[in-house]
Amino acid sequence: MHPPGPLLSWARLATHDVHVGKSFIPAGTTAMVNMWAITHDPSIWKDPWTFKPKRFLEDDVTIMGSDLRLAPFGSGRRVCPGKTLGLATVQLWLAQLLHHFNWLPVTATEQVDLSETLRLSLEMKKPLTCRVVPRRAQHAA
Repeated sequence: MHPPGPLLSWARLATHDVHVGKSFIPAGTTAMVNMWAITHDPSIWKDPWTFKPKRFLEDDVTIMGSDLRLAPFGSGRRVCPGKTLGLATVQLWLAQLLHHFNWLPVTATEQVDLSETLRLSLEMKKPLTCRVVPRRAQHAA
């Protein structure tokens, strides 16, 4: 939903004049891939404006670096350097956090707002906040 650098990744310099479709790209032109547009394109993702992590389970999306629908996370030779560590450990970290703590909204009426704002990176307009409560007394310290 919120790629950290919507236009900062995958800049390419045209080393010679080239035609791409009907467009002429002169040598020396810097082209930038709009990562935000890839993540919000309805021809690529069903219901792209909805936060729906299960879409990666429902669609046949490979995370090995060749599926360009995941280009905002890195792909090919420029795949995220933390991918291997993440694949090996994130499930464990998440399981530990969910096991040891209850994650509650700061207020009972607070709703998650997924609207965005562009600063140095693309960020949520209203950062996600929560109240973390230990599940067992031994973790209260």
